[in-house]
Amino acid sequence: MTRNTTGRKLPLRMPPGWEPPVPAWSSVFSENQQHVSMCIIGCQHKSDAQISEFVGALNSLAQKADVCDFATCEDKDGYSQTIAIIYWMDAQSCADWLHSDAVTLFWELYSDDKWEFGIFREVFNVPFERLETLFSGPLHNHGFSQIRKDIEGPIERHGYWGGMRDRIPLSAENPFEADQTLEVIEQHGNRVVVRAHENLCIIRSGQDWSNTTGTQREEYLNQIEPVLKAGMNFLRDEGDEVNCYSCRYMTQFLPFKGKQECTFGLAFFRTMSDLEAWSESHPTHVAIFNTFLEIAPKYGPDLQLQLWHEVSVLPAGSQYGEYINCTEGTGLLSGVKLS
Repeated sequence: MTRNTTGRKLPLRMPPGWEPPVPAWSSVFSENQQHVSMCIIGCQHKSDAQISEFVGALNSLAQKADVCDFATCEDKDGYSQTIAIIYWMDAQSCADWLHSDAVTLFWELYSDDKWEFGIFREVFNVPFERLETLFSGPLHNHGFSQIRKDIEGPIERHGYWGGMRDRIPLSAENPFEADQTLEVIEQHGNRVVVRAHENLCIIRSGQDWSNTTGTQREEYLNQIEPVLKAGMNFLRDEGDEVNCYSCRYMTQFLPFKGKQECTFGLAFFRTMSDLEAWSESHPTHVAIFNTFLEIAPKYGPDLQLQLWHEVSVLPAGSQYGEYINCTEGTGLLSGVKLS
């Protein structure tokens, strides 16, 4: 997605004459591609034995989607969360799927108290002018980029504070500020529906070390990953200090086949400015950034570790989270006060 700098109302943050310290690439999609819908459907549980049937049923339902990734994590309330992140490149197809008889029956079945776990779904529809992607290599792809048309790069707009914003097309005229808060729009007993406000910022930022060997594998597991995990745990447990509503540090898995050597952080920030402030100045992220830059530049294009992210800034509208039998620290629930 080429970024045109002419006619900008807001300036780029890229320094004059900037040369990135390491190469990076962005995904390219068809010109007629206007939106991507992301539906996160999950289960909050104590035991993995509780959710095998849930995962199997969800996996079957998601076969019609464009992309589906399964992942699991430990949350700040001491539970496990197992989710599917389901992408649709057509918003109407996503809406039709969510309202289909099969998904409706699934939701009704697993929201029954007899299962003794919580379920949730977080549904977002993002215009392409409000998102960006970044990859450390030209061949690998993750997230909704698994169905991209092409890749562009190496690109200039990365490796400096503000590059994330500069890569989002609408940032040329929109500062992505928020003057609203998350809102509870329905609450009936153990069921709560939360509506997202304008310019909620979502980041899914991942690491794939399945192709690393030797020194590069040791450096990731022993030097980079511990610092990364500390940063993710800070956002999970103390994220309200930096206006992060929720952070899940997740390990991907294939249903009934086991965990993959891929992790990602999935975080909801109040605004892009809040995400930028944490990234640029908080010790937990500065440590991640500096540790990576101590290692990656010496490998250049031979870096085996695959790093990537997708960042979106939501418009107001039908962006919501629905939670049944979940703790108050789950997802968007952590950003509201319940009666």
